[in-house]
Amino acid sequence: VVAGAAFSEDGPPCLVLDPEALSEAADTGSRPTRPVVRPSPPPVLVIDDSLTTRMLERSILESAGYKVDLAVSAEDALEKAADRSYGLFIVDVEMPGMNGYEFVALTRADPRFKAIPAILVTSLSSPEDRRRGREAGACAYVVKSEFDQKVMLSLIAELIGEGSTHG
Repeated sequence: VVAGAAFSEDGPPCLVLDPEALSEAADTGSRPTRPVVRPSPPPVLVIDDSLTTRMLERSILESAGYKVDLAVSAEDALEKAADRSYGLFIVDVEMPGMNGYEFVALTRADPRFKAIPAILVTSLSSPEDRRRGREAGACAYVVKSEFDQKVMLSLIAELIGEGSTHG
């Protein structure tokens, strides 16, 4: 009986009903089936020492419907991950203290975090840098100069989407 949805002026979506389907359902006495409600994906932890990058990635992810937490360093991220379950780590490589390669390698070795996929996002683009990312255990390596929002969101959906597994 739902034909679609539209956004009201103040933002929230409103369902648009199909009058014919409503009439048919009323005439037959049948009850419309309830849509399958899928659980929301677990939150994503964005780890980057750059405020601008953290806010940009948060905006992209939240507009796609993800819940997002932010960490200013790898050390901050480890504290947050100890307190909350995440579905994905998005990690900058070049950070003061522990770098992104070290963070990913450490989380791959820790049974609490081993199953959480990690994407490295960096300006480093050499084959050696990419190899280090793979060796650390990152599921993907995204170079900032080649960043494509649609590709990134597709990758995230694949890594934490329904039915995906990571090992």
